[in-house]
Amino acid sequence: MNWMITNAVLPGRPGRWSIAVDDGRIAGVIEGTSPAAAFGTRAGTWDADGRLVSAAFVDPHLHIDKALTAARVDDAVAPVDLQAAIRAVRTLKMAFTAPDVAARATRALEMGLVHGTTIARTNCEADAFVELRAVEGMQVAASGIAGRVDLQIVAFPQEGWFETPGTLESGAGRWIARAIERGVRIVGGNVNKRVWPSDPERQVDETFDLAGRHDCDIDYHLDNWDDAAVFTLPYVARKTIARGWQGRVAVSHIPSLSCVSDAAAADAIDAVVKAGISVCVLPTRIRLTRVLELIEAGANVVCGTDNLRDPFVRFGDADPLKALLLLAQITNQLHNAGLERLWETMTGAAARMLRCVDYGLEPGSAADLVVFDAPSVPDAILLQAARLAVIKGGKQLAGSVPVTS
Repeated sequence: MNWMITNAVLPGRPGRWSIAVDDGRIAGVIEGTSPAAAFGTRAGTWDADGRLVSAAFVDPHLHIDKALTAARVDDAVAPVDLQAAIRAVRTLKMAFTAPDVAARATRALEMGLVHGTTIARTNCEADAFVELRAVEGMQVAASGIAGRVDLQIVAFPQEGWFETPGTLESGAGRWIARAIERGVRIVGGNVNKRVWPSDPERQVDETFDLAGRHDCDIDYHLDNWDDAAVFTLPYVARKTIARGWQGRVAVSHIPSLSCVSDAAAADAIDAVVKAGISVCVLPTRIRLTRVLELIEAGANVVCGTDNLRDPFVRFGDADPLKALLLLAQITNQLHNAGLERLWETMTGAAARMLRCVDYGLEPGSAADLVVFDAPSVPDAILLQAARLAVIKGGKQLAGSVPVTS
């Protein structure tokens, strides 16, 4: 299990590098193309010949409990907006079984693994329609794929937190609490003033209370509407600091941040940075939040692949490189420095959001690596480079070129 890659290009580091792996962990990273003096004899040595070697992708935002279900919806009644998609999935998931969820989730994770994703976080719905069947299936999938993909599960209230008769909001909050009691370690929220008639700040209060009782992190779908009136982000930031949950809260989408005034946005971004909140952007939405302003302010900005072939998003193949290319196009990244900065959103920044403790390209980190058929990060994104090898814990799991020994 002791081997090394030589003559590699690493993200953010000029020159050529060699990486030694011992027993599934990175034993050393040194500059230069002749590492034998430092690393000694290895069971195998692979010459990268100037190709990019990166820490593996971290996909921080998935919905694989409902992945690969688009074909189950009659094309004649395919949903055209958010509310219609919620109703379509509501009908579908009433028929979900734990084995069905486990099988589709495993397939989705394996799709991501081939593209270089070895760590992921998925939302998983729990409510009166699917009850805890999706959670049970997701836990089976997570156990079955352990050692290939590390999976975190968010208990997600797709149906709204409270029970509001006569509206779309159907009271998933009590089911989220049950999912947490079943071992899910991340409390999800779905805070959107335009979709749910209930008080968004009250939902934030209840999610923090639940997280506090069980010592859980929090991951919100937040302010997902192009309207300045849908703006709960400042309250979430204040609550995070007041409860001492800095570094343990993530928010996704927040497009309304682009709709408020520049002054209000600047104040909110400053609060996000002070609260240590991670911001996840999903490029398939196309109209995004103030991505570059958040990055420049020092916020931990991450990118996810989001839904996969379900009534919300008909397309996708769980490929982080496609998400990064789309994000680069939307944010108009015309220079190499911008592309390299976006790379961080699905590697180091995403690992920080998920609080991974042994991720990276430093000695002692888990040897989770991807070898790209490209000479640099910008080329990998722009050319959608082939993944020649995907390595988890020092073991090659995918790719056409044998790298490990």
